[in-house]
Amino acid sequence: MWRRELIIALGFAMAWPIAANGQSDVRALRSQILLMQAECIADKLAEFIKENQNQVGWTTQLPSTGGSIEQRRFDALRLLRQAPAVTELSLLDAEGKEFYKASRLAIDVVGSGTDYSKEAKFTETVAKKIYYGPVYLRRESEPYMTLALAGRPPNAGVSVVELNLTSIWDIVQQTKVGNRGVAYVVDAGGRVIAHPDFGLRKSLRDLSSLAQVQEARTTTALTGTAHITRDMNNQKVVAAYARVAGLGWLVFVELPIEEWTN
Repeated sequence: MWRRELIIALGFAMAWPIAANGQSDVRALRSQILLMQAECIADKLAEFIKENQNQVGWTTQLPSTGGSIEQRRFDALRLLRQAPAVTELSLLDAEGKEFYKASRLAIDVVGSGTDYSKEAKFTETVAKKIYYGPVYLRRESEPYMTLALAGRPPNAGVSVVELNLTSIWDIVQQTKVGNRGVAYVVDAGGRVIAHPDFGLRKSLRDLSSLAQVQEARTTTALTGTAHITRDMNNQKVVAAYARVAGLGWLVFVELPIEEWTN
């Protein structure tokens, strides 16, 4: 990943001098840079999710009927300490009933018995061993998603966490796309979940009607080479995309057509 970032930085440094000298391949170079930037962001997002997934995995080692509440509390405290993005942990038994809950925002709850056996975070996790929920907003500002893992023993139950995704905003905002370009992320439904414009990401704006989003959603390709299209403001841009592994999210990087051609 760092090698790719270095190549991107060198590419941007070279592209404009090449353009000044009238080299005909500058557009191809800029197009390749856009694709590499999309891939770089996608890799970082996948790594963020994977790191948190690995941390949650430690809480699935005990069977739901084994271990004391003190042990569960210790595991929860360790998770909250080592995974700052995890705001809440809920432990469900093999029947889908909650027997322990820890949160950064409220006191622990023991033995609530809340039944989640009919909800996707239990049923899909049991079936597929992992569940990535849709992105939602807390307090109409912070993006979250539900991440759930099933333990390996048949009676291990399910560990469910609420994951704060503000880190993905930082990843996108730190990406400089030329002088006036933009990078953003949409979920599997085409809603904006990360964008430099706070208003757009706060509203989870639906961009599924954009041609580049439609194209990316109807193919299984991991990446889409840069091509001319129109952005959400109906302006001509050159856009490339990369798929975030396992999540169905798509990273788009767009550069105004004037900057790409000049």
